[in-house]
Amino acid sequence: MANVFHVHLNELNELLVEMARRVGDAVEQATAALLETDTAAAEAVVSADDQVNALQFRVDDRIVELMTQYDPVATDLRFVLGAVRISVDLERMGDLAKHVAKSVLLRAPVPVIPDSLRADFAAMGAAAVHLSQKLVTVLEERDHLLASQMGLDDDELDAIQQRIHAQLPTLGYGPQTAVDAALLARFFERFGDHAVRISHQVVYLVTGDVHLDRS
Repeated sequence: MANVFHVHLNELNELLVEMARRVGDAVEQATAALLETDTAAAEAVVSADDQVNALQFRVDDRIVELMTQYDPVATDLRFVLGAVRISVDLERMGDLAKHVAKSVLLRAPVPVIPDSLRADFAAMGAAAVHLSQKLVTVLEERDHLLASQMGLDDDELDAIQQRIHAQLPTLGYGPQTAVDAALLARFFERFGDHAVRISHQVVYLVTGDVHLDRS
């Protein structure tokens, strides 16, 4: 019975890893859509979000099954309960990538961001993709040391967001352009925050140490 239980635990973790991969792909594709005003890519991101949601439902079903059939305790219980929060954060990361894609569709064929901010948003997208790639490794390997360092990577997103905000009043953008840029920067910044929240969960799952979440 114990072996079957741990097989199901591994399957639960694989679902979380698959969610992480998909939201990473989503933010990478959404960034490309944003930079190139690629409506086909943006539509693909919006459509693919249903798959992330479906994976979350599968995670929820598996958690109910594990809780009702096996009555997990100690470390296993931490993992099962932690998976609830992790899947919620992953689903929200997918939503944030979808928000970026929807912004492209809303303004097309006009680019959402001006050329002067293109480099900053390319950097934000690259940082978000890098974080999501690390997150896959953290979840696959339960690497709490790597997880504990992800806040440093998120600092890069925060710094770029601040740089974008600092430019908005000085470059003479119209109100709609400024609002769009501020919202898009916020989507990327929140994507990173959710990744860090998940990393805190992994540290807790592995070590039992509570990491205060200030994101």
